[in-house]
Formats: sequence, C-alpha cells, structure tokens
Amino acid sequence: MADEAFCATATEAANALAMRDANTLLALSRADMIVCAEIAVEYFPGCETREVLEGHGVSGPDLLVNVVDEPEYLVHLRGATEELDSGSMQILGVGTCGPDSPGQRTYHLSWTAAVTDGDGTATQVLGSFEFNLVDTWRIVLFYVGTQESWEAEQPDPLHESFCEAGRTPWLD
Repeated sequence: MADEAFCATATEAANALAMRDANTLLALSRADMIVCAEIAVEYFPGCETREVLEGHGVSGPDLLVNVVDEPEYLVHLRGATEELDSGSMQILGVGTCGPDSPGQRTYHLSWTAAVTDGDGTATQVLGSFEFNLVDTWRIVLFYVGTQESWEAEQPDPLHESFCEAGRTPWLD
C-alpha cells in the first residue's frame, strides 16, 4: 500500500508543478528535524552554527541542503514554479533511494522545464522533489538548478541524479 500511496502523492506533485501551483506543493511537503550529530554535516551548512535544524530542505547541484522555515520555503517554491515556461515541464522519472522498506527509503520525482529570461533566451532547469514516508508520503527536500550547473557537478545528471530517476521513466 505504501508504494501506491507514494504514486498518488507524486501525481499530485507533478500536477501542481505543471500548474505552477506552489501552494499545493507546500501542502504536499513536510518540515523535518535534523540532528546534526546524526548526519554527514558537510552537506548541511546550517550545522556549522546549530546542533538541530528544523524546517524544509532546499538544495541544488552542489547537493548542499539549506534547511529553511516555511515562509522561505514557499518563496523557493514560488520562485521555481513561477519561472517555468508554460507547457515546458516534463517529468523525467522516479528514483528510489535506500532499502526496500517504505520507512527507510525515499523516492525522487525528477523533472525538467525551460525558463525564459527577459531577452527571450531559454535555459533548461533540472529539479526533483524527494519524498519520505512518515504516516504519509511527503516532499522533504526540493532540488533545482540549471541543467548547465548540474552538468558541471555530474557527468550525466539526467540519468545519474536523484537516485537514477532518469533511468526509471515516469509511466502514465
């Protein structure tokens, strides 16, 4: 049942992204509490000054996770969704991280879209919503960056990022 519930939540998130609906994405998200002593702190800059991080995770091609409060998280979601060109969003796939146990694994819903700047130049962006299960599947980490910046960090981000989501295409 847990995987089916993930698929329903992922579909809601994909539809919200396509509709550029940051408020629905926020409703599908969950704040998290991260104890710095229990994690690889090199990925969490906030651990330099705090022992516990509480809020929503936001990251990009450098994979550094900034944990922000809900209002700032909504700003990130709105910034990403409002910039997307209408009709350019495409779901790339779903990646699975961790063991075959719903409470111990996460899923990535990866996507790409175009963003056009003021002079009409289109830039491709690559993003992912990472979901975990605590009673219900919710977004716990949001990644986004230009495809160029992802390629600078990884040789083949479309296939290798987000637990190989690009190798597991989204099926209707």
